[in-house]
Amino acid sequence: MIGHRFKGSLQPAMKLLLLAGVKFPLIILCSAFVSCAYFNTVYNAKNYYRQGVKTVKHDTLMVDSENFDKTIEKSTAIIVKYPDTRWVDDALYMMGASYYFKGDYVRSLEKLDFFIENYPGSAFYHEVQYLRGLAYFKLRRYGSAIAALREAAGSKKYRKKSLLAMLYVYYGDANYSSLYAIADTLTEQSLRYAERRNVLRFTAMAQFEEKRYQEALDTFIRLLAITRDEGERRNLKLRIAETYLELGEYELCRNFLVGETAPEFRDLLGDLYLKIGNIEGAKEICYELAQNGFPDIAAEAYYELAQISEVEDSIDLAVGYYDSALVKSPNSEYGLKARKKSEVLKRIQTLTTETEDTVRAEFLLAEIYFTALDDLPRALQGYEKVYRNHPESKWAPKALYAHLWIADKIYKDDTLAPKLARTLIGGYPGTEYAMSAEQILEAYDTKLRTDSLDQGR
Repeated sequence: MIGHRFKGSLQPAMKLLLLAGVKFPLIILCSAFVSCAYFNTVYNAKNYYRQGVKTVKHDTLMVDSENFDKTIEKSTAIIVKYPDTRWVDDALYMMGASYYFKGDYVRSLEKLDFFIENYPGSAFYHEVQYLRGLAYFKLRRYGSAIAALREAAGSKKYRKKSLLAMLYVYYGDANYSSLYAIADTLTEQSLRYAERRNVLRFTAMAQFEEKRYQEALDTFIRLLAITRDEGERRNLKLRIAETYLELGEYELCRNFLVGETAPEFRDLLGDLYLKIGNIEGAKEICYELAQNGFPDIAAEAYYELAQISEVEDSIDLAVGYYDSALVKSPNSEYGLKARKKSEVLKRIQTLTTETEDTVRAEFLLAEIYFTALDDLPRALQGYEKVYRNHPESKWAPKALYAHLWIADKIYKDDTLAPKLARTLIGGYPGTEYAMSAEQILEAYDTKLRTDSLDQGR
């Protein structure tokens, strides 16, 4: 593939020199004489590139990037020293590909985009489009990725590879309808084992994300039937068990988890126990995983123990578990969530023990349950306690309005909300809360009159 002859034109060559950072006063154009140094430079660039590609597996550089660094160095030398050579498109292609495999997708696209603009007739055109599609995907620029891959798919050689790459892009972009269309197109073609597995895998994952659990289950089971690698089979069993859990097929889920000792399976079994109300079983698994040597898994286990403790109203214990999750893995997903929950619960502990301004503490507790914990029943209980037990307090109208707002905006209770609005207007006239309540009540009255007129017609 490297070695295709292409007559470079002088105008794009000049642009290339700018792209390489060379200033025009320093440019010395090649003479017609092709020196040994010229051939050596071209040969070395290709050789380093071939050696570098051997170290790549699934678009991932498995060792250091020395060969690609040397490829870039020699390719730059070709462009700078021999800008009108017929090897310019070779050099530019190798530079763009080398930056891609090094993981420098921005620089890779600089070279590849320049290539497409200036060398559309090159034999590398479709391969460059394919690489552009992959680089744009890595940068999560999904629209540009699809556009490039569609161009690459115009080549018989890159059609199947480009369609397979589109599965990744459409899944990343959550464009599942387009993903299914590509999967259908690929299914009509002759696919190798790995390609067939990829089509089924992305189809199943998309179906799961769309909560089409029965279809996802069927596809996962088909995929499991053709999967030989034990590690991949284990992962598929985990996904099947997850899907059974979502479907409410608890016994089938348990059957898939029995005998599996890996932490992921144990964690899912804990979720199953919580679903069916086996709290002690869930705790036992969480205790087991909390002692796991993997910090992220232990942090998740402590976080789940804390949540169970919250449900059981063991706030002190919950705080201890959240703090343990934070210690185990402070920057993980569950470590960061644990930090927030611990801070909230510690604030609750402080307010619960408040002895001076107890009404303020009760109101702030209700606010925390509402805004930080999304626990509406406790929040409403707290608000109601404030305005019923302490109607003369400055916190009473605030609490009553909070109850009104939840009844109106969240529960959309057209019986309770007007009742609370009238209570607020009558009990605390002239306050800002009463004025807001008047607007809410007026909206309900207008709706009631409109509904009455509609019914009378």
